[in-house]
Amino acid sequence: MIVVHHLNNSRSQRVLWLLEELGVPYEVKRYERDAVTMLAPPALLAIHPLGKSPVITDGDKTIAETGAIVDYVIETYGQGRLIPAAGTAERLRYTYWLHYAEGSAMTPLLLKLVFTALPTRAPGLLKGLVKAIASKAPWDSTC
Repeated sequence: MIVVHHLNNSRSQRVLWLLEELGVPYEVKRYERDAVTMLAPPALLAIHPLGKSPVITDGDKTIAETGAIVDYVIETYGQGRLIPAAGTAERLRYTYWLHYAEGSAMTPLLLKLVFTALPTRAPGLLKGLVKAIASKAPWDSTC
C-alpha cells in the first residue's frame, strides 16, 4: 500500500487528489514543521534525505517530487486512466502542464507566499521594508 508522507504546508495534497481520483488505497503519515524554523522534523528526513514533501513509499520504493510521484502512480496504478496515449498532441500538452506546475509557475507562487508571510514574521524594523518590497513585487501580477 502507498504511504503518503504528508508535511503540513506542502504540496502533497496533489498526490492525495490523484490517489482519490484513481481509487488507489493509501495511508497518510503526517509530519509537522518546526513552528520557528519551518523545517521538516527528523522523522521525515529518515524517509528522504531532503526532508521534503511530497514523498511516497510503496513497498521498498521511495519516490519524491510531485511530477515523479504523479508519473509513478499513473504508470503503476492508472490502468490507462488520466493520461493521454503516448505520441499524441494531448500527451505533449499533458506533459507540459504537469511540468509547468512545478517549473515555471512555482517560482512566482513561492515568492508571493514568502512575501505575503514575511511582513508578519520580520523583526520590527524590517517589517516596513518588507511590506514596501512586497507591495512592488513584479511576480504579484503573474499569480
